[in-house]
Amino acid sequence: MDIALVLLSTSALIGATASLRLKVFVLVPLAVLIVLVSAAVLHMHGFGPGNGVVIIVACLVVNQAAYVLIQIGLGTSASEQSFDEVTDGKPAPARDQAVDDDHGDQQSPPPRLLLSQKK
Repeated sequence: MDIALVLLSTSALIGATASLRLKVFVLVPLAVLIVLVSAAVLHMHGFGPGNGVVIIVACLVVNQAAYVLIQIGLGTSASEQSFDEVTDGKPAPARDQAVDDDHGDQQSPPPRLLLSQKK
């Protein structure tokens, strides 16, 4: 029964971590990964099909619940904000835009001679 708790807590941790950096579309590949790894681990520890399926479904529910709870707790994720900035072409209101595009004080590097030109 300890292995079931480890699988459930790992699934919750994966869901919470994914919600901090990744979009919701990542839940599909994560679900496939969780199913495959959980099934292999449960089979190695002698769980039958009935108990194994229940534990795997619980792992998927816990994973997605952790993702949703973290998203609700944060309001909007950091990845959504940066994606909006890129698509809108407008910086966020709190960002400073004091970067100067004039690089007139920089000198160009001296030209390099190719091996065929050196004699």
